Amino acid sequence: MAELTFVGAAGTVTGSKHLLTIGDKHIFVDCGLFQGVVDVRTLNDVPLPVPATDIAAVVVTHGHLDHVGFLPRLVHEGFDGPIYCTPPTQAVMGIVLDDAAHLQQELQERGFQHQRPYAPPVYYDQRDVERAKHCAVPHDLHKEFDVADIAKATYFNAGHILGSAFVALEFEGKRVIFSGDLGRYNRPLLFDPEPLGAADDVICESTYADRVHPPDALEDFQHALSTAIDLGGAIVIPAFAIERSQDILLAIATLQSRDPKIASVPVHLDSPMAEKVDDAFEAFPNAHKPIPNDSPAHPFGVRNLTIHITADQSKELNHVRGPHIIVSSSGMASGGRILHHLHNHLSDKNSTVIFAGYQSAGTLGYILSHGAHTVTLYGDNLPVRANIVHLGGFSGHADRDELKRWLQTCTSKPHLYAVHGEAESAAALAAIADTALGWKADVARRGITVTL
Repeated sequence: MAELTFVGAAGTVTGSKHLLTIGDKHIFVDCGLFQGVVDVRTLNDVPLPVPATDIAAVVVTHGHLDHVGFLPRLVHEGFDGPIYCTPPTQAVMGIVLDDAAHLQQELQERGFQHQRPYAPPVYYDQRDVERAKHCAVPHDLHKEFDVADIAKATYFNAGHILGSAFVALEFEGKRVIFSGDLGRYNRPLLFDPEPLGAADDVICESTYADRVHPPDALEDFQHALSTAIDLGGAIVIPAFAIERSQDILLAIATLQSRDPKIASVPVHLDSPMAEKVDDAFEAFPNAHKPIPNDSPAHPFGVRNLTIHITADQSKELNHVRGPHIIVSSSGMASGGRILHHLHNHLSDKNSTVIFAGYQSAGTLGYILSHGAHTVTLYGDNLPVRANIVHLGGFSGHADRDELKRWLQTCTSKPHLYAVHGEAESAAALAAIADTALGWKADVARRGITVTL
């Protein structure tokens, strides 16, 4: 008998952890950190349903922090089994975990605050990260591999970020699909998600299952940039170092070829992590589409681009005047260098902040994109005078129609469990599976165990 326990990403879009128990063995599919408001983050300290020493293996779908960020903590608590992933995910995961350990220490030391003073906890250190990285066992797409002598696993392209995959696990005569995070169709850098095939159960993300993304993100971005340039101040774009920064750079390059006004504005990439991800794109050319006009002189085709690696190079941006674009992480303004740029420009009525993705509740990005008039940052109470823009079209998550399109590639009628979504979006996905596809469907609840 096989059981599945929803340890994370049930009722939230973070903390992805799905505990699969087959007989007396346990494996995790994904092992991410909870992020967002304090009440959600404290779930990282809730004891796991089984001790870390009893986990036989972890199967990772992709390298985002909310899917891999708990791995060093798992190792710290005694896990020493294999961590399966695709080869590009191994590279991305290493970058993400290194950054997470550094950022936790930095925020702890600063006692980072924006609503009230608090010092975020440190969940692990670099030693735990190195041990987790050494547990990684990469497997290519479409090549079946054994998991703990209890299941066979095969990865298929999910189209979400570089290396992302959904995984099919086969055991006891069943085929169970874990979507991880599902990407979108017809993206400039990544290939489309692959078809599901047959399945008995589908554990599917539902981040945007209750809405449809804008049809033309590039046009909205062009309008936002043009308006911001006319204001005459800095244009600050918080962007996830993985995928979103690359998508933004490629979009800027496209708009530079269309709009002389945008072409004349300096562009600054202030993210050592994004630079490392750019290197990962170069290291795995078959894991993504060819990058248009890419060259060492003009990464992702962007002209007038300056890349800032060191802290001193980042500080140089404090003295730049006039319209200029700053792309920096993190995408939800939950840490990293973007905080310094927001501290410098949020109170400037001539500046613009463009959010280009999902903002989790409780993050500074969520607070700003929902109309905050003041925020507290680095101990300073700042009035928000900058123009705040939220673009939805750059999301790397499938929307309602794209999720339905992917689910329709299933050649059977499985039982669907909606995960990785707020209550409304998870319910919307379950309704699609039930009403439109005729499947049995449930919304996953944290801590609940189901029999597969």
